[in-house]
Amino acid sequence: MPTALVSKQFIASFGDAFKAAGKTGGASVEFMTLPEEQGARLSQADCDRIDCAFVDRDIRFDEQLYGAFSAAMLGSKSLKWLHLQSSGVGQQPFVPALDARGVTLTSSTGSNAEPVAQTGFAGLLMLARGFYGYMQGQHKHEWRPMRGKALPPDLRGQTLVLIGVGAIGKVFAGYARAFGLKVIGVRRSPLQPGDPVDEMHPPAKLLEVLPRADWLVIACPLTSETRNLVSAQAIKSMRKGAYIINIGRGEVMDDAAFIDAIKSGHLAGAALDAHSKEPLPADSPIWDLPNVIVSPHNASASTGNEKRCAEMFIANFGHWARKEPMFNVQRVT
Repeated sequence: MPTALVSKQFIASFGDAFKAAGKTGGASVEFMTLPEEQGARLSQADCDRIDCAFVDRDIRFDEQLYGAFSAAMLGSKSLKWLHLQSSGVGQQPFVPALDARGVTLTSSTGSNAEPVAQTGFAGLLMLARGFYGYMQGQHKHEWRPMRGKALPPDLRGQTLVLIGVGAIGKVFAGYARAFGLKVIGVRRSPLQPGDPVDEMHPPAKLLEVLPRADWLVIACPLTSETRNLVSAQAIKSMRKGAYIINIGRGEVMDDAAFIDAIKSGHLAGAALDAHSKEPLPADSPIWDLPNVIVSPHNASASTGNEKRCAEMFIANFGHWARKEPMFNVQRVT
């Protein structure tokens, strides 16, 4: 009988569905939860009974529970599989050690694709339709209609370069094409049937396609290959008046080069949900850059995420119980 370390909220909301998934593979399941007393940890004996675990938002964003969960993950000698509520896995401090031990790691990639893409595209529309100026006028009680040379160009016919055509990128690309933008994808893997892009290029070709971009959208994970991919040279290669949307990871972009490009007028604006330092320091110049929308790495915010993440964990438990390949298997890079 496998033992699953989960939150009490998971058991209350999804426990029956989880047990039903296990029965398809002939596996009954025993649940284990974390101690809620401040500073309390699971005993070593309990840690060594854990076969699989799920770090959901109820655990991740509770200091006591997350501390106890981290200790259990590092201390367990029996753990075989961990599912995470996030798309990326490397940011969890205990994950590298588990990866090195051969623990199977699965993520919730795709669970928040629509909310993240919607947040990013909302930023694009705000910039494209001049809402930054309208909001400034509202705060100062000033009537600021756009006239003459201040009129924004139509979105239809503009070009968007999308770094990362995965779960989030595909949703974003679909929105962009619905508004008449041409989408150029940048991804390691080649174009596949159904990819919602007009072209696909490898990251090595980024500098070649950036001069065509009216919009650069960062929707990729942070890896050794993507770190600082949007470099000073990349930003310089973009056409004057282009925009950047970052719904990926802050370290993909060179902050200093970005700040200079906004201040000089080379870039017209940006919507940034991800930042190289988080929380964004209060003295960061990014806060006060003109035509730059800052959000607190919260693009995924949605009440539906919990259910989607849990359903992925449950589905993978069924595969695990039946000794079938699981999906969203990750490695630390």
